[in-house]
Amino acid sequence: MASANYTEDQVRDIARTKLHLEETESAKAGVGQLTSFNQLGFRGVKDRPDGWYLPNETHYPALVLEVKGSNIKLGDKEREELLKNIRIVQTRYKHVVGLLFNGYELEVYKNEEQLSGETELMDKEHYLGLFSTNRINKLLIYSLTHSINDTLHFDFLIKNLYHRMIFTACALVAKRYGATLVKGMSFKLFTTSIRETLENSLSEDLIKNKKLQILLDVFSEIKLNTQCKQEAINQFIEDVSKISDNINSDFWNGEDVMAIFFNEFNRYKAKSESGQVFTPDHITSFMYQITDTTKQDTVLDAACGSGAFLVKAMCNMVKEAGGVRTQEAREIAQKQLFGIEFDREIYALACANMLIHKDGKTNLEHMDSRSVDAGWWIRQKPITKVLMNPPFENKYGCLDIVENVLNNVPKNTICAFILPDNKLEKARGRVRRWMQSHRLTKIIKLPKELFSGVTTSIFMFIVGTPQHKQEIFTCYMAEDGLETIKNQGRQDIRGRWEAIERQWVDIVRKQTGSDTIQWIHPDEHLSYQEDIKVPMPTRADFMKRALAYALFKQEIEEAPFFENVSANCLYGSPLKDEYKQIITPLQEKEIPLATHEWKSFRLGGKDGLFTITKGSRLTKADQHDGRINYVGASAFNNGITNHIGNDDELCPAGTISVCYNGSIGEAFYQDEPYWATDDVNVLAPRFPLTPSIAIFIATVIKNESVKYAFNNKWTKELMEKSEIILPAKSDGTPDFDFMEQYIQSLPYSRFF
Repeated sequence: MASANYTEDQVRDIARTKLHLEETESAKAGVGQLTSFNQLGFRGVKDRPDGWYLPNETHYPALVLEVKGSNIKLGDKEREELLKNIRIVQTRYKHVVGLLFNGYELEVYKNEEQLSGETELMDKEHYLGLFSTNRINKLLIYSLTHSINDTLHFDFLIKNLYHRMIFTACALVAKRYGATLVKGMSFKLFTTSIRETLENSLSEDLIKNKKLQILLDVFSEIKLNTQCKQEAINQFIEDVSKISDNINSDFWNGEDVMAIFFNEFNRYKAKSESGQVFTPDHITSFMYQITDTTKQDTVLDAACGSGAFLVKAMCNMVKEAGGVRTQEAREIAQKQLFGIEFDREIYALACANMLIHKDGKTNLEHMDSRSVDAGWWIRQKPITKVLMNPPFENKYGCLDIVENVLNNVPKNTICAFILPDNKLEKARGRVRRWMQSHRLTKIIKLPKELFSGVTTSIFMFIVGTPQHKQEIFTCYMAEDGLETIKNQGRQDIRGRWEAIERQWVDIVRKQTGSDTIQWIHPDEHLSYQEDIKVPMPTRADFMKRALAYALFKQEIEEAPFFENVSANCLYGSPLKDEYKQIITPLQEKEIPLATHEWKSFRLGGKDGLFTITKGSRLTKADQHDGRINYVGASAFNNGITNHIGNDDELCPAGTISVCYNGSIGEAFYQDEPYWATDDVNVLAPRFPLTPSIAIFIATVIKNESVKYAFNNKWTKELMEKSEIILPAKSDGTPDFDFMEQYIQSLPYSRFF
């Protein structure tokens, strides 16, 4: 039977339909003979393309179409017309796809290079994906997700966000397994088709894992508007079909499309909804690589969420095995991927995600990862790698999950967990118990923008190997190259992540190559210590601390003093007589701080300025009435919080007290014997210490404390190793004479 002859207009219409060249908010698109490049934004260019797709963001690929009637054989003349148009579009876009089509013959150009093997005209997303190694158009997924969310929320009236996600995921599963979802279907036929396809696709797997029934149950529980308009059903089917086109195993190259979809959907979550956080796809890729996971491994995620880590592991391992059609790939999917998820609806999402990617769902379990049962289940599996992002909040048992995993996977298993930066610092005692059996080897601090409201790190353990004081490798990947696009989340719009990932995988593996690298001792830190620049102390800093000490010596409370002085300055309120002498200005000589003459000195240790001891705990019940100063974690009244009669563990006069807990870094000169609580470190000088020198050094110590916080306390051990900067003499020793003179030049020193 002879092939039909198409006119050029007919070929153009065929191309419009197959390519889906439709105008959107994010791109100009269309076909025709009347629109010039000049009208499309290429100033002064009168040539007219047959079809075009031009994103608003010029970082994304563009497409230009040249068509001919089917009676015209494609030759050099026709190719040159297309190449000319490609060059025009390249004046604004770095990546351009050119298509030359006559209804039967097709030639595809990536920029100006012709590609082989492209014989059938496909959706434009296929061609735009040619410039991405994963062949996925993220911009499309972001816009489709927004459209799907609105359709399900306002037309289908699905109020629960996770139900909207599950309904969409089930529709994608149905598309993946051949369901008939076409525009014009009735509501009943539409939902029945999804349900029946789900049942058929799960029928054999339900024999192996009855908990997969949860996916069917959750789908059935979703409340829908049965009177939904046909236009809304059509829109949903169209959007789902476009996303489904991106989840084609033939083009599966390591990226979890559903992870992008779920993360984008999750942006519409209300504060009242579940605390589930989905791991960005590029981070699952990074963790897969830094743990040296391969097709030989068996991977566990005991808080698997939507299954992002498992899908990432599966697609990378399958690719290494030679593709999805190999027997080895089938073995990987069926026997080397294990997941646990406690939240029933998120478990349903994970099942759907694995179904979409064809396998692995029979090894998903719906259970509490903190439980004894979960520990037993894990012990039965030959796990070699753990990739996890457990729920961060304590109410979800974050560290209980981590501990249960560490204690039940086989010896030598490498475990990588994403956790808040200071999660282990907060549970130092508990983590030290872990370290009696397991070794924390690496901490990789992640970009601060990765998860909203919390900064995170990857913590890597080797199971069954005690820490034995071995230091921990840490580094800080401050940038991942992604940028925030309005209403579209964080995206790699400039294509920077691939190079950044290679660089940091190399750094983590070799443990060299970055100036952010630190080796930390587990007794000192359990988190990456960000290099915080300590500000040089200013004249105002010294005056503030000198005034505080003057008020203390005059037995004047700070709060009412500052309230009265402020009212006097701002409103002209009368100044109390007892305050007048404090603020009466005196003739003073301002001495330059000469910052270039300062150098670093060790606070404690064998060669330090001070001998450092920790205060002693004394409960409220054990405190006897008396006149001895009781110095605690306070920023006021020279640190004195009470007066007691206990004198068995007094600290000597002429020392500096420094809070390391609570009001961290608050340092005070103590001129009488005192009791220091266990929140305080006591600095006994190895040099003659006057009140003025003490005030000077206390000011510098307070500035240094910006490096520490409640979850990273300035303990005695850390303080012994700390250094502070002080004025120095030409022989390199501290210039105590200068410190004395400088404080004495301040007006408040007359009260010392």
